[in-house]
Amino acid sequence: RAVVDDYADASVELAADFYDAERVAARVTGRFTVPLVGPPPEGGKTDPWHDPEKARREIEKLRKEAAKYRTTAKELEPLA
Repeated sequence: RAVVDDYADASVELAADFYDAERVAARVTGRFTVPLVGPPPEGGKTDPWHDPEKARREIEKLRKEAAKYRTTAKELEPLA
């Protein structure tokens, strides 16, 4: 396995932990599940954003979209 694969696995775990913590902070109840995706087929395209500028724009767009849904501590009701 390549070093990139190891970092990808760690990244997935960190993202799930972060998302779970955000759900707790926002007092979202219930469980969340994420379907696991297998590796790309051999010889398949492995870099969906081969253009770094396009990737930067897409990431910025997604960050702005996600920011609409953030809950600040001031917005939370105190726990009973």
